[in-house]
Amino acid sequence: MDLKSVSTDDLNREIKRRTSEAAKLYQKRDQMLEELAALDERLNQSGGDTANPRRSSFGRRLKNAMTLGDALAESMEIRAQVSPAEAADLVIANGYQTVSRHFNMMVSNTLAKDSRFRRVFRGQYERVS
Repeated sequence: MDLKSVSTDDLNREIKRRTSEAAKLYQKRDQMLEELAALDERLNQSGGDTANPRRSSFGRRLKNAMTLGDALAESMEIRAQVSPAEAADLVIANGYQTVSRHFNMMVSNTLAKDSRFRRVFRGQYERVS
């Protein structure tokens, strides 16, 4: 669209339309901010954290002092043979924290990739160093 072909009246109407639309959007934004403030107040009353609302206790990533491979090596004796499920139980019993739904799969992958473990046969791994 070439601006030379648009009349001044059309441009003024478009500016007025956009200004009116912006005013409506600002009004809607103010209403939503009021609703948000009311929700924050309800969260505060129920013990929630409004300072950092994305951080709840559900689904939060836990921090461990060591990697999963190190935790596996520490919880297994050399020449000990275990299945990935047994290794996962050992690591958790030794204090490794996780909220993963697929923790057994993570343990299995770590046992397969870490050079401190060797696959003896299907479903059995041995700590070699």
